[in-house]
Amino acid sequence: MDTVNVRQAICQALANEQETGLLAKHLVSRIDKLHKAIQLQGNPLETLVHFVISYTEHVPEFLEALDTIGLNAHCHQFTEPLIAVGADFFVQPPELLEDHDGLVATMSEAYLAHRLIEEVNNHFIAQCGESLVPMDMTRSNLIIHHLIGEPFANQLDDLVRRVVARLETERLLTDDGHLNGVIAREIYWGMDAGLWPCFTDSLSVNLLFGEDGAPPFVH
Repeated sequence: MDTVNVRQAICQALANEQETGLLAKHLVSRIDKLHKAIQLQGNPLETLVHFVISYTEHVPEFLEALDTIGLNAHCHQFTEPLIAVGADFFVQPPELLEDHDGLVATMSEAYLAHRLIEEVNNHFIAQCGESLVPMDMTRSNLIIHHLIGEPFANQLDDLVRRVVARLETERLLTDDGHLNGVIAREIYWGMDAGLWPCFTDSLSVNLLFGEDGAPPFVH
């Protein structure tokens, strides 16, 4: 699988950020509006910029991991459509992002890709009791949702749900018994299942959950 175009789009966005600081300006306007559950370490702006960049750069690595999952678990019929859609968010951004530029736009593209996998995981858990991808980006996605800001982040969520609905209609997310327990274990592609338990664990941003374990705000 070729992720060169995705990486190139991210590199261009990073170069644009160095010249324009568009993301930093956007985040400055969001810092005072951050939910109290979002905890930052160090300089708030630098921490958030680093978080967004790492979140974005994670997408091509994730797409490549999806390809490996498809190969090792013999479930390309599920992973290939997700890889194609995830890459298209960067290579051919949806019209919803046509007025967004630089790393601000790329943050939204990364959010679409990560939210797609989150929704697909929820779909497979409901359908066959197993997630397709052994990775939990829920907290990170909630934080990025808040950084993007509403109502636009909600529009991005709606777009992801429409994509998932289309994949379901085209029967590209329909399990016919293929994902049994053995295959589900193979999906971990021989790596530690806790490799990416939650992206925020390795960064200086955290999201506090309520006493009942529920997130303080939802998509």
